[in-house]
Amino acid sequence: MADRSDLSFTGLTDEQAQELHAVYMSGLWLFVAVAIVAHIATYIWAPWF
Repeated sequence: MADRSDLSFTGLTDEQAQELHAVYMSGLWLFVAVAIVAHIATYIWAPWF
């Protein structure tokens, strides 16, 4: 496997890296959405300014 030239320094192929990136971005957007909802709910409960 060390002689494969299509692997990056992470050991992933381009297709695997793109799939991992897509999953990561989906999780990031979910986290951002939950954080926005939490901030809005907190502001409604106790405005901070």
